[in-house]
Amino acid sequence: MGIEKIALFATPALLLLVVALLMALHQSSVARRAAEEETKEVRESSSRKFRRLEQDLNFMREFFQIFASLLGEMHAERQVRMIPKALLKAIVQIYRPEVAAVLVKRKPMATDPSTGETLSVAALHSTRGTMRDGLEFRFGEGQVGIAAKRQQVMTRKDFEDDQLWNYERSRVSSEPTWDIVAPMVVGEKTLGVLAIARPDRHHDTERDVLEMIARIGALTTQNVAAYRQKEVEAEHDKLTDIFNKGALLKRLDLAIIQARKTGGRASVFMFDLDNFKVYNDTNGHLAGDRLLAKLAQLVKETVRSDDVFGRFGGEEFLLVMPGRTGGQAMTAAGMVRKRIEDYPFEGGSTQPLGKVTISGGVACFPNDAPDGVELLRAADTALYKAKEGGRNQVLRAEEAGLNPL
Repeated sequence: MGIEKIALFATPALLLLVVALLMALHQSSVARRAAEEETKEVRESSSRKFRRLEQDLNFMREFFQIFASLLGEMHAERQVRMIPKALLKAIVQIYRPEVAAVLVKRKPMATDPSTGETLSVAALHSTRGTMRDGLEFRFGEGQVGIAAKRQQVMTRKDFEDDQLWNYERSRVSSEPTWDIVAPMVVGEKTLGVLAIARPDRHHDTERDVLEMIARIGALTTQNVAAYRQKEVEAEHDKLTDIFNKGALLKRLDLAIIQARKTGGRASVFMFDLDNFKVYNDTNGHLAGDRLLAKLAQLVKETVRSDDVFGRFGGEEFLLVMPGRTGGQAMTAAGMVRKRIEDYPFEGGSTQPLGKVTISGGVACFPNDAPDGVELLRAADTALYKAKEGGRNQVLRAEEAGLNPL
């Protein structure tokens, strides 16, 4: 009986112990699974952070490589029209967007100043959409126009939160919804806009990166434009606003080089005003300056767009005609002479011939001379033959006995 009593009392205790052990095992199992889940989550979180860090490092590494290349291109660039293409290439490489555009500022048309400043698409990358090269936006119109007018970088969220954009959006249906728009600003001037839509690559500094590229583009555009303006000023005669002697000689050399390559021709027409000293003595030097300026304007209106016209010195002028034969050059020279003879210049009636006239000589490469120096000498000698023959006429080098062939 004693053993049975012991067993009777021991069984519940044993059951409690088993239950306690099972509960402990369950809690241990739950804790272990929780620990495993936590470890897995930490591991995955660490893996995500590592992948993100790796992506960020790759982004920055590629950015600096592309940016260094862009800086090199911008430093070497001497033509404003090539800058948008270089900027577009860089932002496409960095962001890999579906759509990217570089827009540049256009001045108001002289015929219609009311149009105001506009932005024109100068370079475009698009895998879809209705954007096209040459598409224009007014300042303040559409996303690009708003960013340009406000001179601040704007993201998709900025536009979504902007009440003004709700109104402007309906006016520019062809414009995609941009993710980032960065204006190209120098000082107080907006020179253009960079814009990207649906980029394949993202980075915490992507907004700042596009702004940096926009600033580089703006500075380069300003510097190249200033450089080109200085070049133009250095090549132009201030009084007449046509090419000076140095620029004429340079373009004559180019015309002869091209003629040699193609077996073609290049002609020159050298002329000066008849009795210009008489005109100055009679009407004054200021009137003489006005005469030279007006004559330059008349000749520019008369010759072809690919002809090169300039002031060779004093009252002497030179017209370089690439690709023209001697006969064609004589026809062009005759038109110029006639245009000047018929124009009612101020004080023209005081001239010995009763009007303002010119005398000139025409020479053609290679018929009349083997190089630029001899070509000019031939035309100049023909000019003086024309003066000796009574003025107000044009002679060709062969007529003056100078054709070597």
